[in-house]
Amino acid sequence: MHLMNKCEPCKPKEFSGREDEFGQIKEFVENYKKGAMLVYGQTGCGKTSFAHALAKELGHEILEVNASDIRNKDALLKIVKSAAMQMSLFATSKIILIDEVDALSSKDRGAVSAIIEIIKDSKWPIILTANDEMNDKVHDLKKKCRFIELPAPTHNEMCSILQDACCKNNICYDDSVLRNIARQCDGDVRASMIDLFVASSLGDVKDASMLASRLRNRDIDESLRIIFNTIKPDVALNAFDNTDMDLKDCLMWIEENMAKEYSGLELNNGYDALSKADVFYGRIRRWQHWRFLVYVNAMLTAGVALSKEDNHAKSGSVRYVRNSRPLKYWIMNNKNKKKKAIAEKLAARCHTSKRKAFKYLMPYFKVQFGNNAEGIAKELSLADDEADYIQS
Repeated sequence: MHLMNKCEPCKPKEFSGREDEFGQIKEFVENYKKGAMLVYGQTGCGKTSFAHALAKELGHEILEVNASDIRNKDALLKIVKSAAMQMSLFATSKIILIDEVDALSSKDRGAVSAIIEIIKDSKWPIILTANDEMNDKVHDLKKKCRFIELPAPTHNEMCSILQDACCKNNICYDDSVLRNIARQCDGDVRASMIDLFVASSLGDVKDASMLASRLRNRDIDESLRIIFNTIKPDVALNAFDNTDMDLKDCLMWIEENMAKEYSGLELNNGYDALSKADVFYGRIRRWQHWRFLVYVNAMLTAGVALSKEDNHAKSGSVRYVRNSRPLKYWIMNNKNKKKKAIAEKLAARCHTSKRKAFKYLMPYFKVQFGNNAEGIAKELSLADDEADYIQS
C-alpha cells in the first residue's frame, strides 16, 4: 500500500478544513500539564494520522498502542504505563497514542481502569482515539479527558485529497471517477485511498466500474436524521439497515428525540406510529411471531418520517441523546434489590407469590417487624443488612 503511505499528510496544516480542531489538539500537546485528549470521529477521518504528523512536526517520539490488541489491565500497565512514566530513548518529548479505545468489549475487564490510571500518572500527553463517543467505555473515559470531535472531510475535500494523491503518484484520472470514489467512501479517507489504489492497479483511473459499492455502518445519529428529515418512505425504510443496533434500542432513541424535531400534530402522529411499532414488537416478544419485524421497521422508519404535516423535508441540526429509561430502570432495580430479597423470604413463609409479597405485604411487614425484630429476623433468616434496611 505504498500509495497510502506516500499520500499520508506529513504536517498538520495539510489536514485542510479542520484547522480549529487540530489546533486544539496541538495546543494540548504543547502545553501539557495533566489529563488526556479524546479525539473521536468516524473511521478514516484522520485521527491517527494527525497524531503522527503532529509528533513529526514537534520532534516528539510517539508510542502508539491499539486498545483492541492490548486488551487487559496487566498488559496496558506493563507496556503503556512504563512508557508514560519514563523519558524517551533519545531524551526527547513523547506522545502516548492509545488507538480505538471504543473497541474494548465487556470481556476486557480492567482495561478502562488501567487507562484511567495511566492518564492520572502520565508525565507525557496522551491522545485517545475512538469512532463512537456514545460507547459506554468511552463514556467512562470522557470523565477524565478533554474531548473533541474530528469532523469527516466534505465531499469536495475528499476529491481534493484524491486528486493530490493522483498527482503525487503520476496517475492519470477522470474527475468523475474520483468524485464517485469520494461519494462512495463518504468521508473515510483510508477507504478512498484503498479504492484509488485498486482502480490505479490496472493503469489510469478512468473507470471505477470494477469497484463494488461500499456498505458503511451508519451511526444512530445519521439514521435518525434520515428519518426525521426525509419525506420519501423508500429512503426512510432503509435508515436502520446498516446500523449495529437492535430495533428495540432504535425505538427508544426515536422516542427520546422525536420531540426535538416534531411538534403539534406531527408529534402526535409520530408517537402514534411509534406506539404501533411497540405493539408489533410486543407480539414478537410474546408469541415469537418474527414475521411482524417488518412492520416494526416500517412504523419506526417510514411511519415516523411520514408523520410530518408539511410536504417538505425538515431542516436544521439537532444533537440526539440516548434514552434515559434503561438507566432509570437499572437504578430502580438496584434500589429495590434488597427489598426484593426480603419479599422473596416473606413470600415463602406466607405461601404467596414474590410479586404479591413485594407489593402488598411489605408495608405491613415493616410495622410488624418493629414489634418483634429479633424473632422475625430469626424466623425468616434475615441478614443483618436486611434487618437494618427494614428498620431504616
